[in-house]
Amino acid sequence: MEPTPVFCGQCHSDFPALGSDALLPFPLYRRSRPILFGFSHEQHLDPERRIDGKTGFRADCTYCHHFDEDGVFAKFPMHEQCAACHADPGIPPHLASGSRSGDCRGCHVPERIENPAAFADLQAIPQHVIAGVYDNLRFSHVAHFRVRDEYDLDCVRCHSAVEESTGLADLSLPDMLDCVGCHDTDRGVPESLRISSCSGCHLEERNGPVPASHSRNVKPPSHNESFRVEHSEPARAIGAKCYACHLNVSPSASAADQCASCHQAMRPTSHTARWRDTVHGKFAAMDRTSCAICHVADMCIRCHNQIPRSHQPLPQFMGHGHAALARLEQRACFTCHQFEDSCAKCHLG
Repeated sequence: MEPTPVFCGQCHSDFPALGSDALLPFPLYRRSRPILFGFSHEQHLDPERRIDGKTGFRADCTYCHHFDEDGVFAKFPMHEQCAACHADPGIPPHLASGSRSGDCRGCHVPERIENPAAFADLQAIPQHVIAGVYDNLRFSHVAHFRVRDEYDLDCVRCHSAVEESTGLADLSLPDMLDCVGCHDTDRGVPESLRISSCSGCHLEERNGPVPASHSRNVKPPSHNESFRVEHSEPARAIGAKCYACHLNVSPSASAADQCASCHQAMRPTSHTARWRDTVHGKFAAMDRTSCAICHVADMCIRCHNQIPRSHQPLPQFMGHGHAALARLEQRACFTCHQFEDSCAKCHLG
């Protein structure tokens, strides 16, 4: 495509003079322009792609997102930040210095002409100064970065889903539960950093009921009457924040450790005194994967590498005893045995 004032003038202040000095900062809010399309945090944060094989340089969030002077918001990257990597011919799309081809379209598309769907994404992108709730916060990215080593902080701690983000509008902004996870009054943070009143976080207090996310006394909608029995799926879900309310769960704990903090002391209601000797085999036969929620892979082998008591004395069991058990519940046999290996040797002779 040949450069034209209509197309290139969207970004270049003095077309036809092309070059880095003529580029306007991107993005340009509140005006029509070609927006960045197809951007993916997932690709940029991929462990294999974010490290330069020649230099060993490792890109992180702050390499692209610089802070305002007050350190509150992280800025969107401009051409300069993108070109730092994409000037390398080996990193597509390639931004060649002084290029007259403009292949601006390698990154940008006029939203209303060639990519109507992108305009919806554009409208969904929060403005640089985020209106609404976020403009009433006492918050600073810089303050968090100063103590990131001491408290093991990184960007994903608050922007939990950004590593899976494949759209420009998905910024994975944190909510109140993310803040409570570290700044709750019962956590081990200095008193000056604890949430003790509205003014601790907000520039001005507002009238009305306290949002449900602000109170640990208000249970989430998912915590219904059956939640105690059926909470395993929500607890394993991506972005689960059990630690926001449950003080015995560390925000940095693995999924297994989060469960163990309760389940080392509490057993499921199905695990009665006779559970091990009677019905656990039937449950395992119905859905063995459910056992793996709490038990490690070799849990079964610890017992079943020995002959079960029901199989003794073995000569009598192999003769006629096993048939009686199989007639009661044949599916239980396949918890440990496979038809081809155990049954077929005799019964298909």
